[in-house]
Order: sequence, then structure tokens, then C-alpha cells
Amino acid sequence: MPQLSTRTAKQALAVAFSAALGGLVSGCGAASVQGDANTTAYPTWTGHDQVLFDDVVDAGALGLGADVSRAQKDPLLRERARASELVSRVRVSTVTVESLAEVRTYRLVLQVVPPPFGSPAFEQTAFELVIGPSAPSYGVAKAFDMRLRGASFIGFLRRFAGAGDEPSKLHWHLSPDTAEVAAAVTDALALAELSGS
Repeated sequence: MPQLSTRTAKQALAVAFSAALGGLVSGCGAASVQGDANTTAYPTWTGHDQVLFDDVVDAGALGLGADVSRAQKDPLLRERARASELVSRVRVSTVTVESLAEVRTYRLVLQVVPPPFGSPAFEQTAFELVIGPSAPSYGVAKAFDMRLRGASFIGFLRRFAGAGDEPSKLHWHLSPDTAEVAAAVTDALALAELSGS
């Protein structure tokens, strides 16, 4: 059997890696949910849900010009809290940067910091966010890079149907981890419980 030259082997490896990476990045910003192939149980990520769960890291949480004290006044915060399947403090435990043809993809592993706000709809406590060039938070990931490791947020997460036969996707929003945001979330969930919604 003929052996491939080193250059040909590297090219073949790059093509295979690119194809694999393309599959991983196709849901830029979305996160994986372990062992969840039943997509029919979840809504489609469209319309207002794309606004609530926008795969955005709130710039104020990282001191990028936004006023953190105004985060609790976010008009979507209460609605986002009620619509989430999991609201919790989360911490970035690892950051991995992958480069292919000078294009970087960031993989952030979020670890849930117990206790969550309210009762979560699933038990998974670690999530991987894949942030590629087309993701809304790509600029934040690029600016902070490895410094995101250890960053703490209040995370809003919800599962949505995957495309075709793909497993469900987790979409999210990360807000500043402040006492004010935590209080607003607690109030929103308490009101939702009282109203039965």
C-alpha cells in the first residue's frame, strides 16, 4: 500500500479536521446537552426566543463599558428567568482555543455553582459553549481569550429543538453575577410561582 507524503497526510488531516470542526461550529454559540436526542419535546429557536436566549455574554459582566448596575433593570431579565430551564450562577472552568486557517473557535466549559435559582429542568451541571466567528459573543471571547477562565456569571439556559435529526441545542444568556441581578431573578421566579405561570 503506497504511503502518503507528509504534506499529503497533513492536508488530509486538515480536511478531516475542518469537516469535523464545521459540524461542531454549525451551532455557533449553542451548547451541548448530554444524552438528549429527543428534539420533538422542545420549541424551535426562532422569533422572541432568539432575543431571550441570544447566546450573548453581557459586556457589563466583564467591565466592557456597560453599566453593571443597570443589568437588573434589563427589561428581558424577568421574562428570561421565567422562560429558562436553568438559571444559576455559573463559572467558566476551562477555555480552549482552536485555530484552523487563522480562524479561532473558543470552547468554554461552564460549571453550575449550586444552588440554582428555582428548580432546574435537567440535572446536567457542566456545559460546553462553542463560540465561533459568527457567534454574537465572538468579539468578547476574542478580547478576553484565556482570561475568561474563572469568570462568574448568572446564566440563563434553555433547550431548543435541533435541526433535522440533530440533538437538542442549549441556547443561553450570561448576565453579570451581582446581588442586584440575583435579587431580580429571585423576584421574577417567585412571582411566576405565585401566578402559576
